[in-house]
Amino acid sequence: MLLLSPPALQAPPSAAAPPVTLDLSSALSRARDENPMLRAAKARVEERRGLITTTRADALPQLSLVGDFTRTRDVSMLNSSFADLAPQFGFPVSSLVGARSVYTSQASLTQPLFYWGKLGTAVDIARMGETEATLAYTTSELDVLHGVAKAYLGVLVARAEREVIASRRRTAEQFVADVKAKLEAQTATELDRIRAESEFLAVIPEALQAEANLQRALEVLNGQLGLDPKAPLSLAELGRPEAAARPAGAERSELAQLRQQEAMYRANEKIITSDLRPKFDLNATYGYQAAKTDNLFKEPYDTWRVSITMKFPVFDGLRSSGKRAQNTAQLEQVRQVRIDRERNIAIEQSSADRELEKAAAMDEAARRAHDATVEALRMSRESFDQGLITSLDLLQAERAERQAESQRRRAELGLWSARFDQRRALGLPPL
Repeated sequence: MLLLSPPALQAPPSAAAPPVTLDLSSALSRARDENPMLRAAKARVEERRGLITTTRADALPQLSLVGDFTRTRDVSMLNSSFADLAPQFGFPVSSLVGARSVYTSQASLTQPLFYWGKLGTAVDIARMGETEATLAYTTSELDVLHGVAKAYLGVLVARAEREVIASRRRTAEQFVADVKAKLEAQTATELDRIRAESEFLAVIPEALQAEANLQRALEVLNGQLGLDPKAPLSLAELGRPEAAARPAGAERSELAQLRQQEAMYRANEKIITSDLRPKFDLNATYGYQAAKTDNLFKEPYDTWRVSITMKFPVFDGLRSSGKRAQNTAQLEQVRQVRIDRERNIAIEQSSADRELEKAAAMDEAARRAHDATVEALRMSRESFDQGLITSLDLLQAERAERQAESQRRRAELGLWSARFDQRRALGLPPL
């Protein structure tokens, strides 16, 4: 037997989460804080900062404390000539190989003295790496922000299209009802009814597709903002962009990043050269060594050692030669990539300027076309009220006005998109 909880004891349905209200500026701000790609780029900058500290440590003195206990049984004396003479002097051979304990406590210091600028150059390269990572973060930030701006426009375009199609659907429903009423009054024909219903049925799949496009655009934007794909959003309209002069561009971070990489490879050449030259290190130790713990930290059991070591590489199996060839090839690769990128950016900027001019012209034409269709719709309604045209003619006028409205909205948002493209080409954020 099934037991059902009474209505009063059933859990109430969970209320839908309120939509996140955003305008374009707040959407960009949220992307700066929540976008996972930007967080990864920011972590890379922190990694390079840590590398500076790690690299600098190679040039600083390395100090360590050592405590050691060793117990050994050394039989090397048995293989010496003294072992053959020991019995003659009354010493048993076993006394020469007894186990011994040694306690050691000492401090060890190592300091690089002269490396032909290798250590300082390595620190400089690490700093260049931080700058390069910062420039990469700037590039990622611009890409993400412009991606958010385009996704924002995509939602507005899809929403405007859905609204236009919904208006067409309501108009088609109204005309179906009007034609049916006139058919009953014998002022319309069966053909008018069929045409009106055909128009209404043709709008239904367009409405379904428009709704699917809107949901897809919202999911894309949510992903850019670091939100759940199904999170509801309430976006503010942008309106028509105001006319403005061409903004002054900034140096593209991509080019600055490639120049920084070139500088790093050039500096690395100095490190490769230094590996072929002699190096000098200072090594010093001081501590105590005794066979009994009671003698530790007492004289004369203290021991010390100071040495300056020179290491002169003679032949490394052509390793340095291979490194130099590899470094030169990588430098040339980065240089050619930079040259190609400079040309592409110049083309991108000129194309963005042309597209902006074209988008402005299309926006103006769409606005005028919409004004004309609105006037045509007004006149068609007057003619329909006077019985001069049929309901199908009025329906076509309504459809033309909605299409013109859709084109006007698309052209307006296309103008925003062209402006965003121009600012990206100039190395600027969307706003």
